[in-house]
Amino acid sequence: MALDFFAGCLGGCAGVVVGHPLDTVKVLLQTQDASNPKFRGTTDCIKSLFVKEGIRGLYKGMSSPLMGVAAINAIVFGVYGNTQRHFTNPDSLTSHFLAGAAAGLAQSFFTSPMELAKSRLQVSNGTKGPIDCLRKIYTHEGIRGIFKGLSITILREIPAFSSYFVTYELLTRSSDNAPISTGTMLVAGGLAGTVSWVLVYPVDVIKSRIQIDGLTETKYENSLHCLKKSIASEGYGFLYRGLSPTILRAFPVNAATFAVVTWTIRLLGDNDVTGKVRDGELWGRCTDAVYTLKVSEAAPV
Repeated sequence: MALDFFAGCLGGCAGVVVGHPLDTVKVLLQTQDASNPKFRGTTDCIKSLFVKEGIRGLYKGMSSPLMGVAAINAIVFGVYGNTQRHFTNPDSLTSHFLAGAAAGLAQSFFTSPMELAKSRLQVSNGTKGPIDCLRKIYTHEGIRGIFKGLSITILREIPAFSSYFVTYELLTRSSDNAPISTGTMLVAGGLAGTVSWVLVYPVDVIKSRIQIDGLTETKYENSLHCLKKSIASEGYGFLYRGLSPTILRAFPVNAATFAVVTWTIRLLGDNDVTGKVRDGELWGRCTDAVYTLKVSEAAPV
């Protein structure tokens, strides 16, 4: 279990490092004033940030997701794995769907405050870090302020995780149960992450706007009010603003996570490898990755 957790943490951190610059661009495009936009698109946003703040501008707010990745990976792995194993048919797509939904719900309570701090750091000039950001939010808004956007985060995470795991299963299943190659895992993981983001992206736009609301002025009463007001002033197109950098980010983030998790397990695999044996292969699961390791390469389990 410890190796599963460690590999998941490393894989998650790799994904954050690879994908954070495009995540910053996504949030800036999602939340800019439509009547007076600062950026014309993804490329213009990247250029502007780099010219104004250098490479550090693209990594603003990264410490928040890095700090939370260990806890989130542990929650997702634990809830997903334990939930799946308790189903009568754990390998069915329904089991993967429900287990993923349960994992998404559980980790939302940790993801919401983390992304609140990340989003506010990304759009502000403050550089004191996520802890200072959350402390100030708590001072002015109390515990409700820390969990601002929780309901919309849950609404995003449940379909995001359920669709991710189901998509991955569909892309990696074979009639002969042949071992999954590293290349297949990378491609399947990248595509699964992309599909997941496309499905929930409009919800993520609302979440970003809700979480930075009140930074300078309060515009929205709740998520539904944000949706209605945004549609009235900007049309339905705002729901997909920033989608390009998100799609560009989704594939390499998941690919990086898969590669790091796979090699961590293969290099450090020992008695602390858990999973299920199927046709000579030991299958284990982490937050954003599924890895394979030959039973003959691992100690008995």
